[in-house]
Amino acid sequence: MTFIYPRTIAVTRPQGQTGVGDVGYSGVLESTETAVISGIPANIQLKTAQSRQTSGGLPAAPPGPPVWRVFIPLNAVAKGVIVDRDIVTDDLGERYQIIAAYWNSMGWNIACIRLEAR
Repeated sequence: MTFIYPRTIAVTRPQGQTGVGDVGYSGVLESTETAVISGIPANIQLKTAQSRQTSGGLPAAPPGPPVWRVFIPLNAVAKGVIVDRDIVTDDLGERYQIIAAYWNSMGWNIACIRLEAR
């Protein structure tokens, strides 16, 4: 951990749904996730709420869920290791689902939505 990356995260990957028909609950369960990486330095910041377009165009429609940005330094995780729909768990136990993982010359810039259910 450093001043710029004061947090620690782990990344897990949910298992794909198997079966056809009435297979029960098929949402994200911690018990079915596979570890990808852990002990990674990160910076987690609240970005903004997503704008929500409604079919009726109602002006009072609430915004979508807040988007969180997770920044990971360049040498901490190789390009291609983290993918969309992976789960980030921070050092406080908060969980986020990745909606867009972007890697560039500065490192990872990951857009996430926090998973509220515990």
